[in-house]
Amino acid sequence: MKPKVLIPQSWRDPEIYKEPIDILKSIADVEYISEEKFDEQLAEAEGMVGYGVGEEILQKAPKLKVVARYGVGYDDCDVEALTRHKVYLVHTPGVLSDAVADLTLALILACNRKIVKADKYVRERWAKEAFGYFEYGMDLKGKTIGIIGLGRIGYEVAKRCVKGFDMKVIYYDIRRNKKAERELGAKYRSLEEVMKNSDFVSIHLPLTPQTRRLIREEHLRLMKKTAYLINTARGAVIDQKALVKVLNEKLIAGAGLDVFEEEPVPLNDPLLSLENVVLTPHIGSLTREARKAMALCNAKSIVAVLKGNIPPPNVVPEQRGMIFRK
Repeated sequence: MKPKVLIPQSWRDPEIYKEPIDILKSIADVEYISEEKFDEQLAEAEGMVGYGVGEEILQKAPKLKVVARYGVGYDDCDVEALTRHKVYLVHTPGVLSDAVADLTLALILACNRKIVKADKYVRERWAKEAFGYFEYGMDLKGKTIGIIGLGRIGYEVAKRCVKGFDMKVIYYDIRRNKKAERELGAKYRSLEEVMKNSDFVSIHLPLTPQTRRLIREEHLRLMKKTAYLINTARGAVIDQKALVKVLNEKLIAGAGLDVFEEEPVPLNDPLLSLENVVLTPHIGSLTREARKAMALCNAKSIVAVLKGNIPPPNVVPEQRGMIFRK
């Protein structure tokens, strides 16, 4: 009898997900996760692609051997509980860097050139006012991008800024990125210096106890009044209430946000009433290429565990080298 693997309803698009599903079907019975039958499905599942897995789910899944997190970040999963239950947690590092970097640049451009405002003006007012639109942006050439977290995605952002727009790069991280310094001329600076001296500050950190609300009001107040804050990492890396305050007081030019402390964003969130922000619904990896690559990572990692090839590829750092047998 084949093991059972649960996959999200979003994997129904055959153009993107046929190959990953075929890989899983080569050794497993594959079922789409059903909200109504989820507890019943969990009882027999040995593998699952999912989010937010912790003790409550694990108690209902005695046969579970591997959870594949569809993305890079896994702060919504309880790694300690998964380890205690001898369940591998795998994710998808390295395959969505281009997609997230592209969106980061899109937010930089949208903020700087007021694309959302300009679109609204054309639709609602241009025909009535002729040339009454004067929302100035600035040339990107020669400007400074400050990157908080110069890992895979941060590097791709820096590369696009340097090679595409002839910008300067300064960065803060817990470790130096010698490759970026050598190839892109990136300069290592303190967090405070990056906030103070950048024309655009772009966040690319994982959410950990150390990075939660790392960017506080005192950091935001260091930024230039002409500068923009961009976040495509995790919403809780920034103190969102402090950001709203700074934006309301127009102490910075604006922000481009793809991630938020609470998702979906509540309809009464004060961010939604601000005109100096561009907001997108956590779509950093939403390209066909990235989503297919992520699904392939998940499928290959699940198959490895179910075949006994452990530890599997793409296991989270906390479980590297661990051997679980169930």
